[in-house]
Amino acid sequence: MFYILSTVILKNGENTMERKYYLSDLKESAIEELEDCIKWNKDNKENYELDDLIPEVADNNIPIYTYELLQYASNTLWLATEPNDLCSENADAIKVIQANIYEALTEALHEHTNETK
Repeated sequence: MFYILSTVILKNGENTMERKYYLSDLKESAIEELEDCIKWNKDNKENYELDDLIPEVADNNIPIYTYELLQYASNTLWLATEPNDLCSENADAIKVIQANIYEALTEALHEHTNETK
């Protein structure tokens, strides 16, 4: 397995941060956000449906920058190569990566909620 590290460099040339781009990190972040949303809704006595929260949380956790999407795909190649029903046949690689991340996140969130029931 290959891992890509991205380095952020300040104007003075100092290396300030290294970031790894793993799909598992996106899943963990989405699960944390879902748990926070559920807690907030319960604390505020709001009505909510998991079937409404899960797609929203998954969508919120898809990276928006092309560079980040490509970094995630370089660590998890199927994100860029696996056809997805959410995309048209002639969708570009970025759309395919976004759709596959969305599907992976919604699946992880459903699995998490099923485990915690």
